[in-house]
Amino acid sequence: MQTTVEHLDEGRIRLTVTVPAADVDREVAAAYARIGAKLRIPGFRPGKAPNPVIDTHVGRETVLAEAQEEVVSEAYGRAISENDLRTYGQPDVGELEMIEPGSDYTFAAEVNLRPEFTLTGLEDLAVSVPSQRSSDREIDAQIGYMRDRFARLEPVERPVESGDYALISFVGTVDGEEYEGNRVDKYLYELGRGLMPPEFDEALTGIEPGGSTVAEFVVPDTSSSEEFVGKTARFEIEVHEVKSKILPPLDDEFAASVGGFDTYEEYRADVREKLDSAKATGHAHRVETEVLGALAERLEGQVPEEMVESRAASMTREFFENLESRGISLQQYVEATGAQPDQIQADLKEQAAVRVREELALEALFRTKGFEVTDADVEEAIASIAGHEGEGAEQLRESLGTSGTLPILREQIMHRKAVEWLMENTVVTEEDPS
Repeated sequence: MQTTVEHLDEGRIRLTVTVPAADVDREVAAAYARIGAKLRIPGFRPGKAPNPVIDTHVGRETVLAEAQEEVVSEAYGRAISENDLRTYGQPDVGELEMIEPGSDYTFAAEVNLRPEFTLTGLEDLAVSVPSQRSSDREIDAQIGYMRDRFARLEPVERPVESGDYALISFVGTVDGEEYEGNRVDKYLYELGRGLMPPEFDEALTGIEPGGSTVAEFVVPDTSSSEEFVGKTARFEIEVHEVKSKILPPLDDEFAASVGGFDTYEEYRADVREKLDSAKATGHAHRVETEVLGALAERLEGQVPEEMVESRAASMTREFFENLESRGISLQQYVEATGAQPDQIQADLKEQAAVRVREELALEALFRTKGFEVTDADVEEAIASIAGHEGEGAEQLRESLGTSGTLPILREQIMHRKAVEWLMENTVVTEEDPS
């Protein structure tokens, strides 16, 4: 295969690639084999029909078009790999002439080269990250949650206070009209949880058991009943009983009830250990995220919008493929998360912009430090991947070469080397957990 590289304006190149006739014939034969295996032709077993018979059923042009797609895709990938080109976005191949068996095939493709940037301030890289150690406040909050779960309710003969439970009945109207389910009898309502607008809790506060009150308010736009938003709601409420939440004391008995601990000190130590363990799990990732962000801030220059758009498109495809693999439709995802399609797209583009800038910063760091991706690095990575996937290293190496994905592997190695240097040379301080 022969390739020429012509540098155009504004970081674009034109590749002119000539594919030998032998490679063209190989792909044509493979296309006939794939298509023939799918056809059911009377008098022939699947995959055994001769090419002229296949032509009469699907058309010779169909076969050649499929072969051409493979020829161009494979040759383009090999051209990028063999010339060690770092590109982004989809290549523009224009109007392609149809391949012809027995003849060399030449095509041209224009594509963008990845820009090179410079960095500033590498000598004083420093970040601050949350501590791996849990604060007393965090421990208290976790214990408070469990304490709340083990609380008991006791009737009290006093007016309703914030935090109480009130056994109530009520009749509701909206703009003077009754609605379905507007009458509720003896419902245990917790004040202060935000289950109703603040006016509802305010109306209940101070009411004695056996008393009644009226709550009126304009239905806020946060209401799940969209048809009522902006209208005036009125509730006539009767208070049957007031119950106070009694929290268990923080003692050895409480520790035994929540986890079988002998002492409260043992229980508190266990909560600390579990919280610290949970923090440590994601700590390395948090540190790397902060360090990459600090490096990206030192990247000089504007990232091309085309790079961000290209990455956003790729991430969008991955997003939908992930949903499909899980058997989830976009509508189901929207209903479950509340995220609207426009916002999903905007979030993905924002993430794409961050990732592209971080990658360009890593590449700039790699060049600045004079690092190299050696053949030994590539072979080590291939051996590692092959071992993980249960595939032969030689087979994987050949597959990476013919598919044109070897540059992607080299890029991953480059990023890894840059990240390793970055993690070793950035001052990381942990914030005080108190």
